[in-house]
Amino acid sequence: MKRRLFLGLAGGALCSCGEKSSEYSWKGIVFGIPVGISFRNVTEKTAEDLGQQSLELAQKYEACFSLWDENSELSLLNREGVLPSPSEGLLDCLKIAKDFHAKSNGLFDPTIHSYLEWSKGEYVAGRIPDDLEAERRRKLVDFSRVEISEDHIKLQSEMSLSLNALVQGYVTDRVCEFLEEHVLSALVNFGEYRVVGSHPFDVEVEGQTIPVRHALAVSSGGGQRLSATASANHLINPQNGVSPDAKRVIAIETRKAVNADAIATIVALGGKVPEGFGAVTTWEF
Repeated sequence: MKRRLFLGLAGGALCSCGEKSSEYSWKGIVFGIPVGISFRNVTEKTAEDLGQQSLELAQKYEACFSLWDENSELSLLNREGVLPSPSEGLLDCLKIAKDFHAKSNGLFDPTIHSYLEWSKGEYVAGRIPDDLEAERRRKLVDFSRVEISEDHIKLQSEMSLSLNALVQGYVTDRVCEFLEEHVLSALVNFGEYRVVGSHPFDVEVEGQTIPVRHALAVSSGGGQRLSATASANHLINPQNGVSPDAKRVIAIETRKAVNADAIATIVALGGKVPEGFGAVTTWEF
Protein backbone atom coordinates (compact mmCIF):
# COMPACT_ATOMS: atom_id res chain seq x y z
CA MET A 1 0.00 0.00 0.00
CA LYS A 2 1.10 3.60 0.47
CA ARG A 3 3.80 5.18 2.65
CA ARG A 4 4.42 3.86 6.17
CA LEU A 5 5.84 6.26 8.70
CA PHE A 6 6.73 5.70 12.33
CA LEU A 7 3.34 5.88 14.00
CA GLY A 8 2.89 4.56 17.50
CA LEU A 9 1.00 5.05 20.68
CA ALA A 10 2.92 7.30 23.03
CA GLY A 11 4.22 5.31 25.96
CA GLY A 12 4.15 2.04 24.02
CA ALA A 13 0.46 1.29 24.57
CA LEU A 14 0.43 -1.00 21.56
CA CYS A 15 2.53 -3.49 23.52
CA SER A 16 0.72 -6.22 25.37
CA CYS A 17 -0.17 -5.26 28.90
CA GLY A 18 0.05 -7.38 32.03
CA GLU A 19 -2.53 -9.89 33.12
CA LYS A 20 -3.97 -7.60 35.81
CA SER A 21 -4.59 -4.70 33.45
CA SER A 22 -7.90 -4.13 31.64
CA GLU A 23 -6.00 -2.66 28.69
CA TYR A 24 -5.06 -5.13 25.98
CA SER A 25 -3.66 -4.82 22.51
CA TRP A 26 -4.18 -7.01 19.48
CA LYS A 27 -1.84 -7.12 16.47
CA GLY A 28 -2.17 -8.53 12.98
CA ILE A 29 -1.22 -7.94 9.35
CA VAL A 30 -3.46 -6.83 6.48
CA PHE A 31 -2.62 -5.12 3.17
CA GLY A 32 0.93 -6.25 3.88
CA ILE A 33 1.36 -3.88 6.85
CA PRO A 34 1.18 -4.35 10.64
CA VAL A 35 -2.16 -3.32 12.12
CA GLY A 36 -3.38 -3.18 15.69
CA ILE A 37 -6.10 -2.30 18.14
CA SER A 38 -5.57 -1.00 21.67
CA PHE A 39 -8.58 -1.83 23.87
CA ARG A 40 -9.62 -0.30 27.18
CA ASN A 41 -11.72 -2.04 29.84
CA VAL A 42 -12.03 -5.43 28.18
CA THR A 43 -10.76 -8.89 29.01
CA GLU A 44 -7.80 -10.34 27.17
CA LYS A 45 -10.04 -12.94 25.52
CA THR A 46 -12.45 -10.26 24.33
CA ALA A 47 -9.56 -8.28 22.88
CA GLU A 48 -8.25 -11.31 21.00
CA ASP A 49 -11.71 -12.32 19.74
CA LEU A 50 -12.61 -8.82 18.55
CA GLY A 51 -9.18 -8.35 17.01
CA GLN A 52 -9.54 -11.54 15.00
CA GLN A 53 -13.04 -10.59 13.85
CA SER A 54 -11.76 -7.16 12.83
CA LEU A 55 -8.98 -8.80 10.82
CA GLU A 56 -11.45 -11.05 9.02
CA LEU A 57 -13.57 -8.01 8.17
CA ALA A 58 -10.54 -6.16 6.79
CA GLN A 59 -9.48 -9.18 4.74
CA LYS A 60 -12.80 -9.07 2.89
CA TYR A 61 -11.94 -5.56 1.74
CA GLU A 62 -8.38 -6.61 0.97
CA ALA A 63 -9.86 -8.98 -1.60
CA CYS A 64 -11.42 -5.94 -3.26
CA PHE A 65 -8.66 -3.35 -3.11
CA SER A 66 -5.30 -5.12 -2.98
CA LEU A 67 -2.85 -4.43 -5.80
CA TRP A 68 -0.62 -7.28 -4.62
CA ASP A 69 -3.32 -9.91 -5.08
CA GLU A 70 -3.71 -10.57 -8.80
CA ASN A 71 -7.22 -11.91 -8.17
CA SER A 72 -8.54 -8.86 -6.30
CA GLU A 73 -11.28 -6.82 -7.93
CA LEU A 74 -8.97 -3.87 -8.44
CA SER A 75 -6.24 -6.01 -10.00
CA LEU A 76 -8.76 -7.58 -12.35
CA LEU A 77 -10.07 -4.14 -13.32
CA ASN A 78 -6.58 -2.83 -14.06
CA ARG A 79 -5.70 -5.92 -16.06
CA GLU A 80 -8.90 -6.26 -18.09
CA GLY A 81 -9.99 -2.61 -18.24
CA VAL A 82 -13.51 -3.49 -17.20
CA LEU A 83 -15.05 -5.13 -14.14
CA PRO A 84 -18.65 -6.40 -14.25
CA SER A 85 -20.84 -6.42 -11.12
CA PRO A 86 -18.41 -4.64 -8.75
CA SER A 87 -18.80 -5.19 -5.02
CA GLU A 88 -20.56 -2.69 -2.77
CA GLY A 89 -17.28 -1.87 -1.03
CA LEU A 90 -15.45 -1.07 -4.27
CA LEU A 91 -18.32 1.08 -5.52
CA ASP A 92 -18.46 2.92 -2.20
CA CYS A 93 -14.74 3.71 -2.29
CA LEU A 94 -14.90 4.87 -5.90
CA LYS A 95 -17.78 7.22 -5.11
CA ILE A 96 -15.79 8.69 -2.21
CA ALA A 97 -12.81 9.09 -4.53
CA LYS A 98 -15.01 10.85 -7.10
CA ASP A 99 -16.07 13.35 -4.46
CA PHE A 100 -12.48 14.12 -3.48
CA HIS A 101 -11.44 14.33 -7.12
CA ALA A 102 -14.09 16.99 -7.75
CA LYS A 103 -13.49 18.96 -4.55
CA SER A 104 -9.70 19.02 -5.07
CA ASN A 105 -10.01 20.18 -8.70
CA GLY A 106 -8.45 16.94 -9.89
CA LEU A 107 -5.49 16.90 -7.50
CA PHE A 108 -6.82 13.72 -5.89
CA ASP A 109 -6.80 11.25 -8.78
CA PRO A 110 -6.58 7.45 -8.37
CA THR A 111 -5.69 7.04 -12.06
CA ILE A 112 -2.27 8.57 -11.32
CA HIS A 113 -1.41 4.91 -10.69
CA SER A 114 -0.79 4.32 -14.41
CA TYR A 115 1.70 7.21 -14.52
CA LEU A 116 3.35 6.05 -11.29
CA GLU A 117 3.84 2.51 -12.58
CA TRP A 118 5.36 3.79 -15.83
CA SER A 119 7.72 6.10 -13.91
CA LYS A 120 8.79 3.30 -11.59
CA GLY A 121 9.55 1.10 -14.57
CA GLU A 122 11.72 3.78 -16.16
CA TYR A 123 13.77 4.30 -13.01
CA VAL A 124 14.15 0.55 -12.45
CA ALA A 125 15.49 0.25 -16.00
CA GLY A 126 18.04 2.97 -15.24
CA ARG A 127 16.39 5.59 -17.45
CA ILE A 128 15.26 9.12 -16.68
CA PRO A 129 11.60 9.38 -17.75
CA ASP A 130 11.31 11.09 -21.12
CA ASP A 131 9.56 14.48 -20.90
CA LEU A 132 7.41 14.01 -24.01
CA GLU A 133 6.29 10.53 -22.99
CA ALA A 134 5.64 11.79 -19.46
CA GLU A 135 3.41 14.54 -20.83
CA ARG A 136 1.51 12.05 -22.97
CA ARG A 137 0.95 9.74 -20.04
CA ARG A 138 -0.18 12.55 -17.76
CA LYS A 139 -2.94 13.29 -20.25
CA LEU A 140 -4.24 9.77 -19.58
CA VAL A 141 -4.66 10.61 -15.90
CA ASP A 142 -8.30 11.68 -15.48
CA PHE A 143 -10.51 9.97 -12.94
CA SER A 144 -13.59 11.71 -14.34
CA ARG A 145 -13.29 9.46 -17.42
CA VAL A 146 -13.73 6.25 -15.39
CA GLU A 147 -17.19 4.76 -15.91
CA ILE A 148 -18.70 3.73 -12.59
CA SER A 149 -22.05 2.00 -12.17
CA GLU A 150 -23.55 -0.96 -10.34
CA ASP A 151 -23.34 -2.91 -13.61
CA HIS A 152 -19.66 -2.32 -14.34
CA ILE A 153 -16.55 -0.21 -13.93
CA LYS A 154 -14.65 0.65 -17.10
CA LEU A 155 -11.24 2.28 -17.58
CA GLN A 156 -9.95 4.12 -20.63
CA SER A 157 -7.11 2.63 -22.68
CA GLU A 158 -3.72 2.54 -20.86
CA MET A 159 -5.42 3.63 -17.63
CA SER A 160 -5.13 1.91 -14.25
CA LEU A 161 -6.02 3.02 -10.77
CA SER A 162 -5.11 2.63 -7.13
CA LEU A 163 -7.20 3.45 -4.08
CA ASN A 164 -4.23 3.43 -1.72
CA ALA A 165 -4.80 7.09 -0.87
CA LEU A 166 -8.01 6.30 0.97
CA VAL A 167 -8.55 2.55 1.33
CA GLN A 168 -6.68 2.17 4.64
CA GLY A 169 -8.80 4.93 6.11
CA TYR A 170 -11.91 3.34 4.64
CA VAL A 171 -11.14 -0.05 6.21
CA THR A 172 -10.24 1.61 9.52
CA ASP A 173 -13.71 3.20 9.54
CA ARG A 174 -15.42 -0.12 8.83
CA VAL A 175 -13.53 -1.80 11.68
CA CYS A 176 -14.48 1.04 14.04
CA GLU A 177 -18.14 0.73 13.11
CA PHE A 178 -17.98 -2.95 14.00
CA LEU A 179 -16.18 -2.32 17.31
CA GLU A 180 -18.60 0.42 18.36
CA GLU A 181 -21.19 -2.32 18.86
CA HIS A 182 -18.94 -4.17 21.31
CA VAL A 183 -16.60 -1.82 23.21
CA LEU A 184 -16.66 1.65 24.75
CA SER A 185 -13.03 2.65 24.18
CA ALA A 186 -10.36 1.58 21.69
CA LEU A 187 -7.82 2.93 19.26
CA VAL A 188 -7.86 1.25 15.85
CA ASN A 189 -4.81 1.34 13.58
CA PHE A 190 -5.54 -0.35 10.26
CA GLY A 191 -3.20 1.85 8.25
CA GLU A 192 -4.72 5.01 9.71
CA TYR A 193 -5.89 5.73 13.24
CA ARG A 194 -9.41 6.19 14.58
CA VAL A 195 -10.72 6.34 18.14
CA VAL A 196 -13.74 4.35 19.30
CA GLY A 197 -15.51 6.18 22.13
CA SER A 198 -14.90 9.60 23.68
CA HIS A 199 -11.56 8.95 25.41
CA PRO A 200 -8.56 10.36 23.47
CA PHE A 201 -5.42 8.36 22.74
CA ASP A 202 -1.90 9.75 22.37
CA VAL A 203 -0.29 8.93 19.04
CA GLU A 204 3.34 9.71 18.24
CA VAL A 205 4.15 11.10 14.81
CA GLU A 206 7.72 12.07 13.90
CA GLY A 207 8.63 12.27 17.57
CA GLN A 208 5.69 14.51 18.49
CA THR A 209 2.74 13.33 20.57
CA ILE A 210 -0.72 14.11 19.21
CA PRO A 211 -3.80 13.53 21.40
CA VAL A 212 -6.24 11.96 18.93
CA ARG A 213 -9.98 12.22 19.58
CA HIS A 214 -11.30 11.20 16.18
CA ALA A 215 -9.28 9.92 13.19
CA LEU A 216 -5.69 10.63 12.19
CA ALA A 217 -3.88 10.02 8.90
CA VAL A 218 -0.33 10.85 7.89
CA SER A 219 1.10 11.31 4.40
CA SER A 220 4.70 11.65 3.23
CA GLY A 221 6.63 11.00 0.06
CA GLY A 222 9.41 9.42 2.07
CA GLY A 223 7.75 6.03 2.21
CA GLN A 224 8.51 5.02 -1.39
CA ARG A 225 11.28 6.73 -3.34
CA LEU A 226 11.35 5.85 -7.05
CA SER A 227 15.03 6.65 -7.44
CA ALA A 228 18.00 7.06 -5.13
CA THR A 229 19.15 10.11 -7.07
CA ALA A 230 15.87 11.75 -8.20
CA SER A 231 13.23 13.48 -6.10
CA ALA A 232 10.41 11.33 -7.51
CA ASN A 233 8.36 9.35 -5.02
CA HIS A 234 4.99 7.62 -4.86
CA LEU A 235 3.16 10.93 -4.34
CA ILE A 236 2.78 12.58 -7.75
CA ASN A 237 0.88 15.72 -8.64
CA PRO A 238 -1.28 14.62 -11.61
CA GLN A 239 -1.25 18.15 -13.03
CA ASN A 240 2.51 18.47 -13.46
CA GLY A 241 4.04 15.08 -12.62
CA VAL A 242 6.09 16.53 -9.76
CA SER A 243 6.54 14.81 -6.40
CA PRO A 244 6.48 16.82 -3.15
CA ASP A 245 9.48 16.98 -0.85
CA ALA A 246 9.88 13.47 0.55
CA LYS A 247 10.85 14.91 3.94
CA ARG A 248 7.60 16.86 4.30
CA VAL A 249 5.14 15.05 6.56
CA ILE A 250 1.46 15.98 6.79
CA ALA A 251 -0.89 14.78 9.54
CA ILE A 252 -4.64 15.30 9.37
CA GLU A 253 -7.27 14.76 12.05
CA THR A 254 -10.97 14.75 11.25
CA ARG A 255 -14.07 12.70 12.04
CA LYS A 256 -13.59 9.82 9.60
CA ALA A 257 -10.37 8.01 8.80
CA VAL A 258 -11.16 7.79 5.08
CA ASN A 259 -11.53 11.58 4.92
CA ALA A 260 -8.33 12.13 6.90
CA ASP A 261 -6.52 9.72 4.58
CA ALA A 262 -7.60 11.46 1.37
CA ILE A 263 -7.15 14.99 2.74
CA ALA A 264 -3.62 14.16 3.93
CA THR A 265 -2.75 13.17 0.36
CA ILE A 266 -4.27 16.34 -1.10
CA VAL A 267 -2.42 18.61 1.33
CA ALA A 268 0.84 16.68 0.84
CA LEU A 269 0.51 17.35 -2.89
CA GLY A 270 0.23 21.08 -2.22
CA GLY A 271 -3.55 21.42 -2.26
CA LYS A 272 -5.91 23.01 0.24
CA VAL A 273 -8.18 21.19 2.66
CA PRO A 274 -11.45 20.62 0.75
CA GLU A 275 -14.63 22.06 2.21
CA GLY A 276 -17.54 19.97 3.40
CA PHE A 277 -15.78 17.48 5.70
CA GLY A 278 -16.29 19.16 9.06
CA ALA A 279 -13.53 20.28 11.39
CA VAL A 280 -10.06 19.41 10.09
CA THR A 281 -6.81 19.87 12.02
CA THR A 282 -3.51 19.91 10.12
CA TRP A 283 0.07 19.36 11.31
CA GLU A 284 3.19 19.70 9.20
CA PHE A 285 6.54 18.21 10.22
